[in-house]
Amino acid sequence: MSVLSARIGENFSRNLRNLCATRVSVSLICREIGINRQQFDRYLTGSAMPSAHNLRRIAAYFALSEKELLSPRLEDSRSGPGLDPQSSFAAALRPEPGELASLRHYLGFYHYYFLTPSWPGQVQCGLLQLYERDHRVLTRYVGRVENPDYGRITRSRFDGHAVLRGDRIFILEHARGPVDGFGQTILYAAHRHQANYLTGMASGIGWHPHRGPFASRLIIRRLRMTLSLREALAQCGLFRVDGSNLDPIVRNFFSSGENMLMTG
Repeated sequence: MSVLSARIGENFSRNLRNLCATRVSVSLICREIGINRQQFDRYLTGSAMPSAHNLRRIAAYFALSEKELLSPRLEDSRSGPGLDPQSSFAAALRPEPGELASLRHYLGFYHYYFLTPSWPGQVQCGLLQLYERDHRVLTRYVGRVENPDYGRITRSRFDGHAVLRGDRIFILEHARGPVDGFGQTILYAAHRHQANYLTGMASGIGWHPHRGPFASRLIIRRLRMTLSLREALAQCGLFRVDGSNLDPIVRNFFSSGENMLMTG
């Protein structure tokens, strides 16, 4: 192996490890890409390089070019493809003084509950992570639902960026999947000792039975640190609004009688 090839291999394995650190789990990444876990581990350790086909699949999964994935220093600080770091939107995402310290109180994993427009009378639960990277707070949402109409498992994931403005936490999200899309979550900030439950509003595009805009009130519940990711994901899915298997605080929140869901 030439010195250049060895250096490219080191770049790739380092970049891949950094990218995987922002995801829920390596096992989930392997399932979503469709690559054997044992083979993927060899990529992470640098003991093997992927084929051209697998390299394209990995790059597409992380929304990167193959060149970026092999580069000496992957630019994680960019806000998105083609986004000018000097633009007014990029400037709005920069942390304000004291913001990062305040947002650190909310880092961790949550179950994310909202009324889904796809199945009336049902609450959908997904897994939300808030984590810090490069002096920013980023988010990762993973949804797993067994479609009650067809019995198939449907998965979704969103990558986002969280900012704190006043007493609101804004999460701007980009969906990764067959059809890209965007969503927004607005949460009411809480005292740092009362952050087990947060409420707010979610808006986005429904996918079943047709793609249409919707907005729903939501509530998120912080997960205990001893709960494994496998257990947390297994608890996601659809719940009846009045179901006894729904967290009592979440059930009471959605049974308040207020207009919780708007569709268009």
